[in-house]
Amino acid sequence: VPYRDEDYGFQISVPATWEVSRQRLSGRRRGVFFTDPGSRSGDDGTIETLGYVAYTPLRDDFTSLGSFGSVDDVAQATILPKGELAGGDSGSSEMISAVKDKNAYVFDYVATPTVPAEGGPSMTRELKTQHFRTIFTLLPFKDNAGLTLVTITIQTTQDRYDGATKRMFDDIIGSYGKIS
Repeated sequence: VPYRDEDYGFQISVPATWEVSRQRLSGRRRGVFFTDPGSRSGDDGTIETLGYVAYTPLRDDFTSLGSFGSVDDVAQATILPKGELAGGDSGSSEMISAVKDKNAYVFDYVATPTVPAEGGPSMTRELKTQHFRTIFTLLPFKDNAGLTLVTITIQTTQDRYDGATKRMFDDIIGSYGKIS
């Protein structure tokens, strides 16, 4: 089923069984969230396969993707755990691919997030390893000047990222395109 954003002139196809919700975020940002209700964890009932589109308005000096650096620069600045940059522990991540395609940066990576622990001897605990696919692009809002950073991310736990899920993620990422 296509998700079409007429205001920004793009579309992606998401499975018809996924649920959609929209939220206003701080600072003129907004998000559209997609969840697969069939991916509930047997452990705690959380949804493990989901996606989102995040919209972040930019200052006028951001005029192209190159304003953020190369695809490799963006991968290093956004995928590499921040704790490692600061010499601390913030989980682990691995970039599988980072390419420029369809006037966007497209990333495929895995990460094991670390969160504060709830009691016990350790200060942190690792969550399940996640597999992410992200599109990072700049798009204009209708006929207005200025650009918006639009990030489209789909993710699931690494143990769910099998042949069928990988093909579904390939289809979603491959469906990204401009509305004619």
